[in-house]
Amino acid sequence: MFMSNKIRISLKITVFIAIFFLITNVLAFLIRDESSSYTRIWMHELFTEKNVDILYCGASHVSHGITPKVADKIWGKNNFSTGSAGQNIEGTYAVLRQAIKLHKLQRVFLELDFAVATYTPVKEKTGFKSEYSIAHYIRDPKIKFDYYRTMSTPKYYINTLLPIGKDKHMSLNPKDLLHRYKSFINGDYFNYVYKDKDADYDGKGCLLDKRPVKNGTFSNYYDEGAIRIDRISDDWKNTIDKIIKLCKENDIELTMYSMPCSDFYLAEKGNYDEYYTFVKNFCRERGFNYYDFNLAKEKYLRLFDEDFHDDNHLSGLGVYKYTKSMCDYFVGNIPCDDMFYDSYADKLKAQEDRIFGLVIKPTNDKKAVTITPMVNHVSENRISYDIEAFYDGKNHILEKGTSKNFITLPKGKSGELVVTAYLDGIMTNKATEYFISF
Repeated sequence: MFMSNKIRISLKITVFIAIFFLITNVLAFLIRDESSSYTRIWMHELFTEKNVDILYCGASHVSHGITPKVADKIWGKNNFSTGSAGQNIEGTYAVLRQAIKLHKLQRVFLELDFAVATYTPVKEKTGFKSEYSIAHYIRDPKIKFDYYRTMSTPKYYINTLLPIGKDKHMSLNPKDLLHRYKSFINGDYFNYVYKDKDADYDGKGCLLDKRPVKNGTFSNYYDEGAIRIDRISDDWKNTIDKIIKLCKENDIELTMYSMPCSDFYLAEKGNYDEYYTFVKNFCRERGFNYYDFNLAKEKYLRLFDEDFHDDNHLSGLGVYKYTKSMCDYFVGNIPCDDMFYDSYADKLKAQEDRIFGLVIKPTNDKKAVTITPMVNHVSENRISYDIEAFYDGKNHILEKGTSKNFITLPKGKSGELVVTAYLDGIMTNKATEYFISF
């Protein structure tokens, strides 16, 4: 009996789709840029760990915040961090679901970073790079496809299902490809070895950055802008509720907290207490306390600039310092009623006089810069500056001992602007920013 034309056509289409997906999957494997993906490493470890007792969930603050090497000793249990760059709350929910499938978790710490809380709502998203970095390594098919459905609108489903597509961490850069193929040959790829000249992998999801900020050198060249509380979407709120429900169903203790950022970063934002109040009330309405380590008293957690590798991620030094403080608090080594201030404003009031850093912002016409010191309770009339410009191979002093915060740049030049700040005549900060003037 001869096959009908419809059956032959259907078979041809099926074979074509099968061959297409086979070829594109092989090609995707060959050109995927995973050379610096610590997400791939910790996801592999999550599947190979015998059991995880305590899980830390969130974005990059978690991967640059908790080192299980320290936490294990303090808790006497197996800790694991599942942070990744740009991980949104839907990704965190997917990771937690996968972890619960693998391990009998006793406790989950959910980090409530304001950057994640104010991410673009699902219906407005057009890019999914951080989402794909999580989805690719989740092995449970149902969890993977549930995440695919919730991370974007149907408009992007085809791109999501194809092995190769936008935001899928592919690279045709010969240097990247050479590095990848070399890792195949020497076994690093298959042994899940993480190599990065700027960071060490500390195991179980922890990344230790080796580029600490030098004390007194925090600076920025643009306005950060206030935290957009109005941008906290229903997607974020609803997914938090899903996480709460998931933990209750699995008899897991859930703790919601926030990692510390630098005071420089929070001073730039200028309205941190608005976010703190919002999240504290949000958690309280659901029957939870909220622990914000930005409000930690400095006698229990004193972080210097060198404890950060940028304005909102801890360096390797800071990770070890913070992990000990946080775990000591939750196991009862620090009095629970004495750890935190009632507000971030109260913390600033209790500090010694301090300049956190400088915002050195070019004017729109690129002819001058404005200098804005980020301070706790220091009045600007106590601050003076030495201002130098390095260009044409020479050092040029523009101002010395000035209190002016508006400086005209040398016309038509480019180089480095170095601003040294003095508080009551004592040098406290030295900031460097690149400039180009017209």
